[in-house]
Amino acid sequence: MYIRLLGGIEVVSAGGQPLHFATRKTSLLFAALVLAGPKGLRREKVAAMLWTGSGEQQARNSLRQALVDIRRLFPSTGNEAIRIEGNADTIWVVANDNEADIWIFDRNCQADDGASLAAAADLYRGDLLDGLPSPGEIDEWLAPLRANYTRKALDLAERLSLLPELGEREEQACERLAERLVTSDPCAEQAHRALIRVFRRHGRTNDAFRQFLACKEALKRELGVEPEEATRALIERIEAPMELKGSIADYGQPEAELSRLWKRRRLALSFRCRKSRRSRSCRSRT
Repeated sequence: MYIRLLGGIEVVSAGGQPLHFATRKTSLLFAALVLAGPKGLRREKVAAMLWTGSGEQQARNSLRQALVDIRRLFPSTGNEAIRIEGNADTIWVVANDNEADIWIFDRNCQADDGASLAAAADLYRGDLLDGLPSPGEIDEWLAPLRANYTRKALDLAERLSLLPELGEREEQACERLAERLVTSDPCAEQAHRALIRVFRRHGRTNDAFRQFLACKEALKRELGVEPEEATRALIERIEAPMELKGSIADYGQPEAELSRLWKRRRLALSFRCRKSRRSRSCRSRT
């Protein structure tokens, strides 16, 4: 049995068959219970969140019916990996800690080794419950959870990119995660930085500059701000090639913008050279 909430909602049986909920609110109820974990949710609270506008008795009846529908998918014989339990006040989901992607994701994000972090990155396929409408109070309840998982994913991408030794699997997981985050939010500066670092490791200077310019343009267009100093510093430390590969149009930026960046970096390099005793080495690099 497996539950996926990152990038949508999907529940797969032990036999590999997808399980389908009777209604959208039933799927939202199940997702909310998985997110709540062992502590569960108060019946009164979840009924009010999902059936806003209904009378108290009608909301309780709707909740009761939704729980019946969920239990039909997970019949409680005591041997199943997933089941719904509760008392007069609270309901909760009982499952193995490897049954839900968010539980595995949270656990792996707390690790320090590259393999665990890469596994967490592969689990993040998109925003929490992406594509599942959640109107009313349930959306207010889910909003901070969505923001929290997005923040965790951004931190994860940056942590992976900063590992002193980045293996092929870790690097690929980092790049895929950062690309997903940038696609979802072009202003996700941490994800842009992660990609720039990955490109730098392989000497992909043009790709690093292209990523920086995409970040710069998105921030200017959407927020009216410039990239953070941490982002600019990544580009300024790259040794400038003698000329750009490909046409200037490949960068999607005016030639003046690229020329300004190259000039700024050359000036910075010249300044460092003047301060260095190895003037001959510096002259050879410029």
